[in-house]
Amino acid sequence: MRVRELIEELEGMNPEAEVRFASQPSWPFEYSVSGVVEVNTDDEDDRTDTETVYLVEGDQIGYLPGEAKEKIGW
Repeated sequence: MRVRELIEELEGMNPEAEVRFASQPSWPFEYSVSGVVEVNTDDEDDRTDTETVYLVEGDQIGYLPGEAKEKIGW
């Protein structure tokens, strides 16, 4: 997923809604997001810069709610 695609996914959602991260389809948990970082690295093989944005895992909140699992397709 690209940043542009993430922004498109978030358009129309409540800007005051809490953001959480779903993980582990076979044992689904939800986590808070504690930050966002961008890393710019040189790819020595092809001499290009690569930018990657990371969502930083926060605290484990608990089990992922059933409705969320269903919408994700887990």
